[in-house]
Amino acid sequence: MDKFNRLIVLTEQDTLHNLTLLAQSVGIKTEQRSKAEMLYSASHKAGSLLACPYANSDFNKKGSSAELHYLLQKSSLFFFQAERALIEPIQALQAGIRGVIYRDEQLDRVLTALKTMMDGQLYYARPVMSELVDQLLQQKASSGQGSLLLNDNTLLTKQEKRIIQLVADGARNKEIADKLNISAHTVKAHLSSIFRKTQARNRVELLRWLQQPQRHEPAVAFRLN
Repeated sequence: MDKFNRLIVLTEQDTLHNLTLLAQSVGIKTEQRSKAEMLYSASHKAGSLLACPYANSDFNKKGSSAELHYLLQKSSLFFFQAERALIEPIQALQAGIRGVIYRDEQLDRVLTALKTMMDGQLYYARPVMSELVDQLLQQKASSGQGSLLLNDNTLLTKQEKRIIQLVADGARNKEIADKLNISAHTVKAHLSSIFRKTQARNRVELLRWLQQPQRHEPAVAFRLN
């Protein structure tokens, strides 16, 4: 996933939100808009990441709300001000939410979350990512597809296959770099190539791609932005 160049904080307050001030303090280009303004705006700035305050109505028995679904169609987003007892991170992750910042999060953790997500990465605790991988592997086993087999895939290089396996294990970029004895910058370059080749926009979509039987067939080597 490409890096984001702008953060849009959705808030109803007239003064600058604490999240806006924090993002600006570390050099992130940030603006504030109301949710209604974002929903009804016809224009959209490419490369923007939305910071959306979490509401209990964002998810229902059928999945994400119509409002949340529409926002996700317009831009990538993450939740902030979320109550730990009121949100299921796996559900958010599966819905395409790029991360969750909780109301009781320490300042340094919020900064890490902002930098991570603006850098194009997902921001979830490792146990959450591991649980999702376990679910995908269980689905694969129940469908009789077996374990992750990439050896016969001519679309990916050997190094890219190694990186995908580590991503499936829940490893982050730095951990992948340490494991393969390469730089974090090289890991990012490989991931960009992998996303392009598999037409995945993020790690979750990449894991879903691994489930598809056609993963061993050559794919069109480009994706829409």
